Amino acid sequence: MNYLSGGVNSPIPIPKNFPNNIIAGEGPYVIDKNGQKYIDMWMGYGALLFGHADKEIIQTTSKCLKNGWFFSYQTKIEKDFSSVLHDLIPCAERVRFATTGSDAVAYAIRAARAYTSRDMVLSVVGGYHGVHEAMIASEGIAFKNKPDLVHFNNTKESIKAIKTKKYACMILEPIMANSGCTPPLPGYLQALRKACDETNTVLIFDEVVTGFRINLGGAQKKYGVTPDLSTFSKAIACGLPLSVVCGKVSILDKFIPTGNVFFAGTFNAHPLSLAVGTLVIEMLRDGKIHSRITKLGNRLRSFISNSINKYDLNACVQGTDSMLTVAFGCKDFVHGISNEKFNQKTYDIFVKKMAERKILFPPLPTETVFLSPVHEAVIEKIEKAFDEVFLEIKNL
Repeated sequence: MNYLSGGVNSPIPIPKNFPNNIIAGEGPYVIDKNGQKYIDMWMGYGALLFGHADKEIIQTTSKCLKNGWFFSYQTKIEKDFSSVLHDLIPCAERVRFATTGSDAVAYAIRAARAYTSRDMVLSVVGGYHGVHEAMIASEGIAFKNKPDLVHFNNTKESIKAIKTKKYACMILEPIMANSGCTPPLPGYLQALRKACDETNTVLIFDEVVTGFRINLGGAQKKYGVTPDLSTFSKAIACGLPLSVVCGKVSILDKFIPTGNVFFAGTFNAHPLSLAVGTLVIEMLRDGKIHSRITKLGNRLRSFISNSINKYDLNACVQGTDSMLTVAFGCKDFVHGISNEKFNQKTYDIFVKKMAERKILFPPLPTETVFLSPVHEAVIEKIEKAFDEVFLEIKNL
């Protein structure tokens, strides 16, 4: 009997053809209770940068557990890790650790409001920034203060809104990952930076997905645009609970004890997560992992695009680096997939047929595929499945 509310711990229902009794992971695979292996294309919502059950991460967590894994007092590792982040992330003049991406975004918005003495928030259509009351509309929320929205990659619309000077902050993913993988158009992020400077609006990059996955300095390093505040999570500790709020001294020092903005959490700066985060940086420093997964992403996007053209499908593949989204019913989605026409029914068929071949894709068309070096060993099987499924869809 499944006593979970709704049968899940997520708003995403489990498709009928998906495994629902996973007991282990290994490299590119998740493994169910019957020992059946499935190639995982979701990789912990992007958190599992090195795949499942990475041996070095297991060794690091084991060592940390032997030394004690939680304390009420400030630890050496939190100061050491914050110093490393200061050196790596362009905006990180100051750093605070939290536990989840939602936590980090809530704290960042709270600090921006205190810094600007404004209340309103500007964001983008299709963006996702956590489950807290500042960013999401839902039954049961007491304060109806959801953000105003503009379209991602619509520079003119965004600048017009920012220039009203009524917003404490503009928050967005520099690469959208929850409305299909949508990179910024050339000049878009730079224009937002300029408009926010001119209006004393805090620019927040939500790098919960892109942090460490795109670059050790985040997408802000990749695109050369430094926000006032940024949030990181997911891949920075490869799936262990850890998030970061970092940014300007003048804004971060609004947090107690140097300011009056409340920031607290029992498991903030958990030593186990910080130990893995330290290892992750060591594993990524030489750039070889990022080079490998970007090459893999380029290969798979090219193969999918060629296969779409071969079968003359009304579909597209879009993304950057190790991230991609396959969409049906459109040829691109520059403003995010939720803002373009797309074919939900065909995507559902695609996911079902891939799962029949023991390859698991995100069940929602707005989600992103995340690649890891462990996919190199199974890339040909993935490509073969794409070609077979696209042919079947063509013949429907």
